[in-house]
Amino acid sequence: MPFVIDVDPVAFTLGGISVRWYGLITAAAAGVAVWLARREGPRRGIARGEVVDAAIWVGLAALVGGRLLFVLQNDLPALADHPAHVLMVWMGGLSFYGGLVGALVALAVFARRRQVPFLAALDVAAPAAAIGQAIGHVGCLLGGDSYGLPTDAPWAVIYRNPSAMAPLGVPLQPTQAYEAILLALLFAGLWASRRRLIAAGDGVTAAAYLAGVAGIRFVLFFLRDEAPVAFGLKTAQLIGLGIAGLAILIFVVARRRARGMSVASPTLEAMSP
Repeated sequence: MPFVIDVDPVAFTLGGISVRWYGLITAAAAGVAVWLARREGPRRGIARGEVVDAAIWVGLAALVGGRLLFVLQNDLPALADHPAHVLMVWMGGLSFYGGLVGALVALAVFARRRQVPFLAALDVAAPAAAIGQAIGHVGCLLGGDSYGLPTDAPWAVIYRNPSAMAPLGVPLQPTQAYEAILLALLFAGLWASRRRLIAAGDGVTAAAYLAGVAGIRFVLFFLRDEAPVAFGLKTAQLIGLGIAGLAILIFVVARRRARGMSVASPTLEAMSP
């Protein structure tokens, strides 16, 4: 029997401002992600203060990048007429891959300015991002964002609240729940194997995360209610192939650097008095 979700996306109103469940859950997800990254940072030689500063850069860039790509994909005329529209996150609509690209660029700039090893910073961020995304998708599920195709599966979800973003009264694939579960499993795998991943070299953890996220979203978007754009694939799937290519590139660079360091270390030891 399908699950019925009849939740008002607005949790409460404060001073005339509507505070949505999605925003509250996203804030909680960000808090968990930053806490986890602060815990991992010192293991990779990155101070907790630097982790917090980086989180601010990355968080803001992810919001802007996520909103920008969403508007470009779904509401381009509004962007041309009102450029400030891209900043109106509260109006709904964020693209995951837009946020990811924004976060990667911001972290690269931050690492360069603060003299922080970029690949090590990526490794610190990877498990934190996975668990943060998993929690955040609970907000998507409650509000009807990122909904799936109609289905007769017994675990389908039906939205009843008029303010939900999903079609009302239609049994839908709970793709938000699928993604939350798969991202939680990705986090568990990264966390359980983090020592081996660290030993494999800076960047290997980040490569595993990017490949995992790209794979999860590539498969799940076959169940999402979006039109294909090329080769029978949807926009997010095409971007995901690019992210998977980036993951392979990072992995190759990381392994080459790790092998170079392992060769250099005995040489330096032999040269020492």
